[in-house]
Amino acid sequence: MILGTCPYPNCDQFMANPIADLPLPQYERLRCEHCGRVVWLKHSRIDPEAWTDEDFREAHDVDDETKAVTPKEPSP
Repeated sequence: MILGTCPYPNCDQFMANPIADLPLPQYERLRCEHCGRVVWLKHSRIDPEAWTDEDFREAHDVDDETKAVTPKEPSP
């Protein structure tokens, strides 16, 4: 189980999500049950993380058609 709060500052509501039964790490796009906004969750047993949609897309390339997620290269 991944436990934490919604990453949006004006929501901060508790979230509990079952860890994916797939090879880890995995990313999941979901909606906060409280504020209804898009949240990205990294399923990991070591370092799970949650992002707002905007923050996630700044750090990752997302192909909405194929569902592929690739971390962006850091800026020099």
